Amino acid sequence: MILAWADFISWLTTPPISMGFIFFVSILISLFSTFLNKVLVDHDKMNRQQDVINEHKKRKKELLQLSEDNPKRYAKEYPKWQRRDPSVKNMEQKMSLQRLKPSCFTFLPMIIFFSILRSMFTPEGSSIQFPIASGSMNPMQEFPAILSSMLQSEMFSVLGNIVIDTGFIGFTGWYMLCSFTNSTIINKLFKVSKPSSSGQGLGSMFDTKAQEDLPNPKSLL
Repeated sequence: MILAWADFISWLTTPPISMGFIFFVSILISLFSTFLNKVLVDHDKMNRQQDVINEHKKRKKELLQLSEDNPKRYAKEYPKWQRRDPSVKNMEQKMSLQRLKPSCFTFLPMIIFFSILRSMFTPEGSSIQFPIASGSMNPMQEFPAILSSMLQSEMFSVLGNIVIDTGFIGFTGWYMLCSFTNSTIINKLFKVSKPSSSGQGLGSMFDTKAQEDLPNPKSLL
């Protein structure tokens, strides 16, 4: 029985079976995460709130420009924005908590599950995983060292040796690729994301104007 199980694990962790197995696991996990997200989070409400937040940030940028072009008009418009700002910030905080709801149910089980799964694809006594797939580019040459160290894999056998420099990725790298693709597609199918709002929110992280504080009108007059 033990030998049969060992043979099964060996078969499961050998390409191309391992590629299909990890791809299938990533689909199941994406479906489970999306289901929890759909049940626990009111996405229609979140999208409406995100529209309000985006409009508030857009108005902030307009006021920043107005403070330079027309300080007197800015002094009249500023109090209206300031009165609304605390409620919008409170809305953002509540949205962040809402997004964390699914993680409260999945964090610990996923840590345990992936620890077991990762150990299946990692030789005993080593931190380097078995090779799963070879991409069109060699991550060991193209990616930063901190990232390539997580993706690297190697295998030495009578059938042939695969060393780190050949560019094969292990369980971690292949699962990341599968999960990103599957999650994106499944989230769109189940309508748990709104690309337009997400893109605008992400863009504001790199927008220096959006990070600036509005000046006090008294300092401009």
